[in-house]
Amino acid sequence: MGDHWRLAFRCAAWISALMVPVAALLMYLYGVAHAEAFAYGVGIGLVSLLSTALTVSLLWGPSMTVGMMVGAFSFAGRCLLAAGALGVPAYLGLWPVLPMLGGFAGVYLAENIVLLPGALKISHASIRREATRETVERRTEV
Repeated sequence: MGDHWRLAFRCAAWISALMVPVAALLMYLYGVAHAEAFAYGVGIGLVSLLSTALTVSLLWGPSMTVGMMVGAFSFAGRCLLAAGALGVPAYLGLWPVLPMLGGFAGVYLAENIVLLPGALKISHASIRREATRETVERRTEV
């Protein structure tokens, strides 16, 4: 499993743990329907988060052009998935809209807070490896 997959699953676990007390509070204050709507929004946000890790896996294809096309189509697909998965229940009035959108937006907020430090660590580690490799290559050339 790649570093980005481990990071995505760790972030998803943290987000799930952070969202459980919020759902419990919503259930206590407003009822089961609001808690279910919130949980549904969180679930759609987590699917979107994990699909980002899938996109990163697909980007490492045989050419840069194919990778960029996969990234563009994947981004459009994620946006359409979120719009459809949140818009249809909202249009049909299946759940309260505000908790559902709050859960979805909460995932993105928590994702940025939880995921960013881990992503920076992965990025810095790869930069250090590349710098070390260049130093070793220069020493062997001399």
